[in-house]
Amino acid sequence: MSKKLMIGIVCMFLLCLSHTAKARPMKPGEFLVLCYHAIPVKPAPGDKYSVSQKDFAEQMEYLRTHGYTPVSFSDILAARDGKKPLPEKAVLLTFDDAYISYYEFVVPFLEELGYPSVLAVIGNFINYPPDTLPEPLMSWEQIREVSSKRLVAVVSHTYDLHKSVQYTPQGNVSAAAGVLAFDGNTNSYETEAEYRMRIDADFREQEKIFKEKLGFVPGVIVWPYGVYNDVSLDVALKNRFPYTFTLEPGYAHVDSLDRTNRTIIENNRIDYFIETLEKPEGEKEHLRAVQVDLDLVVEPDSPEATDENMGRLIDRLVEMKVNTVFLQAFADPEGSGNISSVYFQNSVLPVRADVFGWAAHQIGIRGMKVYGWLPSMSIVLPDEALNSRLRVHELRNGESLPSTSWYKRLSPFSEETGRLVGSLYEDLASHSLIKGILFQDDAYLTDYEDFHPAAMERYAEHFGDSEIKKAAGENSEMAEKWARFKTEALIEYTQKLKKSVTKYRPNALFARNLYAKVVEEPDSELWFAQNYELFLRNYDHVVVMAYPRMEGVKNPAKWLKELAGRAKDVPQGLEKTVFKLQAYDWRKEEWIDDGELLEEMKDILSEGGRHLAYYPDSYHDDKPALEKVKLEMSTKTYPFIP
Repeated sequence: MSKKLMIGIVCMFLLCLSHTAKARPMKPGEFLVLCYHAIPVKPAPGDKYSVSQKDFAEQMEYLRTHGYTPVSFSDILAARDGKKPLPEKAVLLTFDDAYISYYEFVVPFLEELGYPSVLAVIGNFINYPPDTLPEPLMSWEQIREVSSKRLVAVVSHTYDLHKSVQYTPQGNVSAAAGVLAFDGNTNSYETEAEYRMRIDADFREQEKIFKEKLGFVPGVIVWPYGVYNDVSLDVALKNRFPYTFTLEPGYAHVDSLDRTNRTIIENNRIDYFIETLEKPEGEKEHLRAVQVDLDLVVEPDSPEATDENMGRLIDRLVEMKVNTVFLQAFADPEGSGNISSVYFQNSVLPVRADVFGWAAHQIGIRGMKVYGWLPSMSIVLPDEALNSRLRVHELRNGESLPSTSWYKRLSPFSEETGRLVGSLYEDLASHSLIKGILFQDDAYLTDYEDFHPAAMERYAEHFGDSEIKKAAGENSEMAEKWARFKTEALIEYTQKLKKSVTKYRPNALFARNLYAKVVEEPDSELWFAQNYELFLRNYDHVVVMAYPRMEGVKNPAKWLKELAGRAKDVPQGLEKTVFKLQAYDWRKEEWIDDGELLEEMKDILSEGGRHLAYYPDSYHDDKPALEKVKLEMSTKTYPFIP
């Protein structure tokens, strides 16, 4: 059958499709990048990344008949430079790994249609093809031949980074370009400098072989597995790779070509393909999260027992079918809330056991998003003199003294605090594959705090000669201005911590714990330096600690419904708020009845709440009872909320 006849048949088939979903119109400068791999006559069973030639032809015809315009990377650069705007519904077709089907089928097929494409080549694969590939790869001669064609752009897929390396002491592996490697022989982690050298050496080797075999050096790099970070982007730029492609779904934009979104095509079904085109970002996800104490899992003197405990925890989470885990990254077995050691390698605090990266990996590969749960201020440094110097200060008897609060917090106004805690967050991100961060509830300042010298300097710059001490404990206009200044300073402080995380995890999400009182009574910003609406604007999620027993509430159902109702009245309230319920009554030292907890979850949902979490959890005691709690926590039974 000729290709033209095939196209005609496919066209008739597609015209019969009834499809009513509507795509969001692309904004000026937006385009969609599709990622393909092998295009064989018939993919092998279980090969989800290959698309059959028949199905590929259907997909291309769908583009043609539904207003999509395949463009070249040169067109995208022209649009970026203001020379020529992109057409509506612009699509860039990319093909990874240089499979032989690209040479034998894709190029001639796309030439008939006049469609441009991008071919991403792994230098070392062409020289030494792995024996696990779905089909043979092209030769350098064939790559050189297609590179000379007007509709083909050949780019780099790295020389030898399309592989995994060990990154935890326990032997977990991940994409070579995205992690600091762990050397089991020396029991040591790669430093940032060594990581940079490794990435740089790969880029230089790829440049060398491209010059030798193809006679040019590409300015585009396609990250293997879509994994990258700010450090690898910096190395790429220094190696004259200003344009890079990821595997983050969603529309790309001409102003963000240093990290271009790209959507992978994973199966042959035409309905899947249509949905990918129309909803490249995917569906909005409702969170079902468990906040997990790693203290209950880790037995520092027994790796075997720790491994067994982790297995039991994971079995429970998988059976519960939650999609998110807020995983404790710090050690606090006594429950003091003041952190002097952690569960990951770092340069700031002692390591109780280097297990967080391993635990996050084991949970993550089961399809759950792991957020590192970590304090931002209640950190006890090994140097007591430094602790004393950086401690939050309060006003007592007219004098500025270290705070007596049970949370021994470091002042967020001190640059030294920011540097030390920033290093801690960066180390967490560099040694684990977290999807996000949950900031602990320690980021607050009372109406008598912070009188740290660094804070007083900031007040003087902002308020001039105003006497802040007169505002402490008052309910006045000056006290409100001072509280708002502290609220914004705490947000600014966590924004700096975000940057420390995104250096290695550029797509990390950020959630911040919030006291329920702040949602109930906006005036309570005076007491906590926290503001619900400002949190909604500055974080991906706000985790409201909806703990009726901690708050001394007599009617939990009414209180929870009112709390959710308040979220409904605030812009982005329901979209961003995670209602975290208490599963344990710390005052009575007993677990809350499973039926009561389930009803409280329903109370939140009945008022339109979308995101649920609970804390704590005990896999030892099956608390809360798995069979009960999964009725509302399971993402497999709860309908999507538009």
